[in-house]
Amino acid sequence: MYRYNLSPLEDVSTDWLRSHLRQVLDEVNFHGARYAILRRGRPIAGIVPITEARALFEATRVDRAYRDISRDLQRQDEDRLRHAVSEMAGQDNRADIARR
Repeated sequence: MYRYNLSPLEDVSTDWLRSHLRQVLDEVNFHGARYAILRRGRPIAGIVPITEARALFEATRVDRAYRDISRDLQRQDEDRLRHAVSEMAGQDNRADIARR
């Protein structure tokens, strides 16, 4: 399991990154550095070690699967409730007809 590096991201501009890419990749690979890439002062992307990127991808995949399962269970519960309500309404209608 990967332990997340909670150190702050270093902001770098796209121009600076273009001229120092090899240095940045070495820092990420060997020292676990993390960078936020800025274009016109706004963050657009990040560079993190591959183990962290894979861990984040796996966490989002698992979260997505959990949400899908949760939605399916909620739909099943709603369908059961609708079915029970319709059965109760059908029984009420049959009781009304029998009384007449």
